Amino acid sequence: MICFLRSMRTAFLAAVTLLSVPAVLSAFPHKSLSISSGDITGSNYVASSAVAKIFNRRSTDYGMRLLSVPSQGSVANVESVFGGQAAFGIAQTELLQQAAAGRGPWEGKALGNLRAVLNLPVEAVTIVAAADAGISRVSDLGGKRVNIGAAGSIDNAYATNLLLLSGLNPADVSLSEHPAALASELLQKSEIDAYIYTVCHPNLSVLEASAGPRKVLLVPIDKPLIELVTAANPLLLPAVVPTDFYSGLERRGVVPSIGVRSVLFTRVDMAEETVFRLVREIMTNFDLFRRQHPALQSLTPREAAEATVIPTHPGAARYFRQAGLVP
Repeated sequence: MICFLRSMRTAFLAAVTLLSVPAVLSAFPHKSLSISSGDITGSNYVASSAVAKIFNRRSTDYGMRLLSVPSQGSVANVESVFGGQAAFGIAQTELLQQAAAGRGPWEGKALGNLRAVLNLPVEAVTIVAAADAGISRVSDLGGKRVNIGAAGSIDNAYATNLLLLSGLNPADVSLSEHPAALASELLQKSEIDAYIYTVCHPNLSVLEASAGPRKVLLVPIDKPLIELVTAANPLLLPAVVPTDFYSGLERRGVVPSIGVRSVLFTRVDMAEETVFRLVREIMTNFDLFRRQHPALQSLTPREAAEATVIPTHPGAARYFRQAGLVP
């Protein structure tokens, strides 16, 4: 089974590499702009690779290409774009709002130069639990060994908040803070009982966990808790975790959860024409863009245009107005 998981992971990473091939070719005579994305097993890396692939079909015409670059996650992406180390980044709406207002990781240091380019699909708070751990709802996590993602990650923040709002004191849970990419292996080794991961689906980590010898299930979030969490934070919304992609799950069916949207963003001083061309390429090839990965298929053109948590970049706003997607 270990060999099977390794081969499945290799196949997935090969597919991701193939998706991003136009973004990583080195023998290119023109300027390169990077997209700081996330872990290569996560949905943000998939989305950034799809953006780069679509744009790079016309890289010769534009005299530039996009590179999808792995990162430590949304906080790192905000820092990289703000500091000029990356041209574009991907982050959840809540983190972008915090950055713009000088809250959270940026307490007292508002980053006012960030601008939205394009909305991306909703990421769902996903609770993966071992079937033998007796976890069928969030409150059952009390007394269990739960990985909540690396310190400072969005996974960590949402998991901690979810536990608090569910009535659980995080002190009543044996928490670990390993990166989400390691969680499926830890679960299969019986080193944890569950992990909480905010991600689009399908996702390699969940696929690996559900294909292992230790049976797993996805834990639904009760409706009252969903209502409590979304009422406390208007940037969070009800979501559903699909199970169709994970044939090895112990239990299938609708898994209610909480979601947050991710946004492709840049700095205010990024050239208007560059952003306009990027958005135009994605939106005029939208079906092709969505076909790059199942996680992108739920996104609609209007949703893509409604990135309002921070000001929209003038280049993106110009395209959306011309296309009639915003007033």
